[in-house]
Amino acid sequence: MFCSSCGAPIQESDAFCGKCGAKVGAPAATPPTSASTGSDGETDKLLAILAHLGGIFFGFIPALVLYLVKKDSPGWVLESVREALNWQITVIIASFACFLLSFILIGIFLFWVLLIANLVLCILAAVKTGDQVVYRYPFALRLIK
Repeated sequence: MFCSSCGAPIQESDAFCGKCGAKVGAPAATPPTSASTGSDGETDKLLAILAHLGGIFFGFIPALVLYLVKKDSPGWVLESVREALNWQITVIIASFACFLLSFILIGIFLFWVLLIANLVLCILAAVKTGDQVVYRYPFALRLIK
């Protein structure tokens, strides 16, 4: 007779395997599946990071789509996506203000400052979100509650 866990030879009278300690007659331990290893947590973390980084390239669209997908499941992911959406709405409003101010030439400078701030803060938010921390943008309008 052999152990179902490690394959070592065992006696029929043994209750446990002498090599691995597994109970004799118990089914072998099955390897964990992707559902039991926390892949949902990793997927949620990836979606939250995507909401922040997507704002650099596509504006508010990724954050809005992910907010609509996650709005019925409360948690840190929803809070992070909501914060990213609020930030991107703030960037849109500030961009419009820069456009209006560009007629007196200061808006051109402010537009570049806004783009750099968006880049830096979105990357910082994505890094913090990787640690499953909800990043609060320092000067975002919180229109979506």
